[in-house]
Amino acid sequence: MDTSILLHILLLLVSLAVLIIGADKFVGGTEQIGLLLRIPPFIMGITVLAVGTSFPELITAFFAIQDGTSEIVIGTVVGSNIANILLILGLTAIFAKKFTITWDLLHGDLPILFGSLLLLAFVVYPLSAADMSQFLAISGQLEQGDAAGAGARAVITVGESAMLLAGYVLYLHYYTVRHREEVAKGAVEIATEARFRASHLFWLVVGLAGVLVGAKFTVDFSVKLAADLHIGNEVVAASLIAFGTSMPELVVSISAARRNNFELILGNVTGSNIFNTFVVLGLPGLLAPLFGDRVPLQVGEQSVLFLQLPYYGATLLLFLVVVLDKTLTRTEGWIIFLAYILFIAKLFSLI
Repeated sequence: MDTSILLHILLLLVSLAVLIIGADKFVGGTEQIGLLLRIPPFIMGITVLAVGTSFPELITAFFAIQDGTSEIVIGTVVGSNIANILLILGLTAIFAKKFTITWDLLHGDLPILFGSLLLLAFVVYPLSAADMSQFLAISGQLEQGDAAGAGARAVITVGESAMLLAGYVLYLHYYTVRHREEVAKGAVEIATEARFRASHLFWLVVGLAGVLVGAKFTVDFSVKLAADLHIGNEVVAASLIAFGTSMPELVVSISAARRNNFELILGNVTGSNIFNTFVVLGLPGLLAPLFGDRVPLQVGEQSVLFLQLPYYGATLLLFLVVVLDKTLTRTEGWIIFLAYILFIAKLFSLI
């Protein structure tokens, strides 16, 4: 293997390590804030922890559009969503052996998850005349050798990004306003001894700095590695970047499994996926024309349209099947974990 490839892999791993450590400290600080505010576990999972654990994806997305490689954003979002369910939930189920689901996912998060997938598909695939005109414009840039059009096959417009953000506002409204009493009734009693400490604020700031530095260099070395391996940026984003930015969710989930707090695990996974789809994709898409390559948020090549998004749809169907009986066993954990291995293998055309 070429020396430059090995060097870029090593530097990417170091950047991911800084990102993961920073995110871990940042999540710890946000969790303490949630405890101080007496937020119920499931709501903490879908709001405070979901935002905290998805913060690396969001910062990575901003650096990507600033560097003119906005196709990394969609790869990171879809790859992270797949990893959250198949990798994180699978490993957590293997670790916990079995856990019981008491939260009504069928009438709550699952419809929202599937709805977010449909909305994502509609904004990503070039279905309308406006989408097609954007597609043809960028394809024309590609034919002329313009770097701004390189690798682009579809775009997400500012209006579509605004719709995604509106979806997240409605999601928060659904849980925090309309169903406040139901959430409170099902919440596990939160410890009252939580106290604010200066160390919490210190590690929150340190974690934020680690996320910013790690995200910046993660994007830089991911682009270089993709060029070395002659693969699309969205492929590296859906694998290495998505894996690294999903580690905070894994840490939180394993920690919650040790305490038998399975509601927090599910809230973290579903909340992170919904946040990724609506905010991590929507906010950078809204701001993309203001800086970076000054074009709408770009979608990568065939991997996103014909592998990643369809596989994410299949992932949600698998998730629906395994949680319908209100339990998740170790065997089911192994099945969904193997499904993640299959995704990575297909992503790199290994099988």
